[in-house]
Amino acid sequence: MSVSYSKPKNPAVIIAGFALTAFLMIICVLFTSFPEWVNGGHFSPAGMFFLSRILFWISLAVIYIYVKKKEERPLLLWDEKGYGPGFYLASIAIILLSVLVGSIIIGLVIHFIGLSLRSSAMKTVFGFNIPLKIFIVITAAVVEELIFRGYLLSRLQLFFKGKHWPLIISSVIFGLGHMRYGTVVNVLGPIFIGFVFAWHYQKYRNIKILMICHFMIDLTALMIPHK
Repeated sequence: MSVSYSKPKNPAVIIAGFALTAFLMIICVLFTSFPEWVNGGHFSPAGMFFLSRILFWISLAVIYIYVKKKEERPLLLWDEKGYGPGFYLASIAIILLSVLVGSIIIGLVIHFIGLSLRSSAMKTVFGFNIPLKIFIVITAAVVEELIFRGYLLSRLQLFFKGKHWPLIISSVIFGLGHMRYGTVVNVLGPIFIGFVFAWHYQKYRNIKILMICHFMIDLTALMIPHK
């Protein structure tokens, strides 16, 4: 399926958008990775995480404005396709099952080679109150899907004839964005999830399904009690 809009006359505009997005994501990651350096200990980890989620929403707004003003295109470069309830249910079930099986395999391999599966950063997040967890999950489901799949994947496709490199590149970047959680599994897991999500978005052009799946995955991960 081809992209609905013609390529821009000046690819530098899109490349500059990539650079802007990378800068914004780095700022968001640093904000939660080094809270003492950012605020001198004035805010709690929960407060810093809340502010970092606000930064994600601001980043999305900045990218949206950039796309509108500089690219003169919609944020979602690919037209959103509609499907019936049966397709939604089947897609969600298949995606969640794929993510579950893949995550189990990744976890077993990492455990087998002797690397740690525990993350002190994630342990902190598990201790947050429920309203903050809900806000974190909603932010991830909406903002990350719009940026990494809706914005990044579709524009990477403009620079490659095949579908594989945009899928791989966007998935790796998505995984590296989770490095702040501190373990290999917190990078490899999102890379795999990003790959599944990107493949589905390439094929079916529906971001809402991915938002629902992203929400369900993160909500389950944060709400299940951890020792």
